[in-house]
Amino acid sequence: MHYEDEMDKCPRKYAPYRSTLDECDRALAAKELHENEDTRDASIALVREFIAKHPQIVRCRTDPVFLLRFLRYRKFNVADACATLEGGMAFLMRMRTLYGEEVNTFHPNVQRMLDLDAIVPLGFDRKRRMVILVRVGAMDPKDTTALLQMRLGALVINTCLEYERTQVHGTVWIVDCSGMTMAHVGAWGLSEVKMMADSINEVVTMFVKEVHMVQVPRITWMMLDILLPLLSPKIRDRFKFHRTQDELRNSVDSTILPTTYGGEQSLKQATENFRNMFEDQTKWFKLEEQFFMDLSVSAPGTSGRSARNNQRNEFPGEESMVGSFRKLTVD
Repeated sequence: MHYEDEMDKCPRKYAPYRSTLDECDRALAAKELHENEDTRDASIALVREFIAKHPQIVRCRTDPVFLLRFLRYRKFNVADACATLEGGMAFLMRMRTLYGEEVNTFHPNVQRMLDLDAIVPLGFDRKRRMVILVRVGAMDPKDTTALLQMRLGALVINTCLEYERTQVHGTVWIVDCSGMTMAHVGAWGLSEVKMMADSINEVVTMFVKEVHMVQVPRITWMMLDILLPLLSPKIRDRFKFHRTQDELRNSVDSTILPTTYGGEQSLKQATENFRNMFEDQTKWFKLEEQFFMDLSVSAPGTSGRSARNNQRNEFPGEESMVGSFRKLTVD
């Protein structure tokens, strides 16, 4: 099966699922996500049916690993998984309308962000969670924008989510705020902060287990005081603040940290590993630039007013095709 066929919303033949999880991963997925062979196969089939019948979805991936990121995130509640997929595609369409090609993965400005080594996956810790380091000071506010920083974050997230272990075990984020200045804070307006909060709450299909904020200067709280109340209570409660790197090392798997943080791997090696991960997934990123959802078409159950809202690139309301799938949820 060609990769291009994965963008056909209703292909003649779907790609089969081939697990990359080991016994430990599968046990956790069964315990915490309600995943087993029966729920997985039936749920993937239902999401594929949802995509095939959705009048607004024109092109979308239907391969199992992509669909499982939504099913696992919603613990195999099919209706919720479909709603998250639908909302995520609408968000992408809105971003494209607002910012054009600048949000594409292979736009020069986005690719240039990769060279900053500002957001780097460090690998899996002892609990099998993907640890992601954010180095705020590595981003020059004169050359980067809030949009580009969000796009870099999305690129890292999507790269990590192509690995099933990340979908099952989730992530730990380390945000190093050393070197953060007023110019860094000033790059984020209220609209950008709200956009980031909305994407974290509703679009990002990644379990965030912990967020470690390190060496947070007083000026950073100008932004955090706006952002934190906008986040869901579950995510907000997972923020931890550390004054020093010593405090950080006592709260995370220190072996996964770069040597500059007292860990056991070089930041250069971690960056190279991430580049290899990204290269391995390039084929999917190129296909995802073909994603298309026609928001000018009314979804079943939407009123004329809702359809007009969709044309203005607002998120679909509760009345959508998802409603017709409520009865099909696999518990």
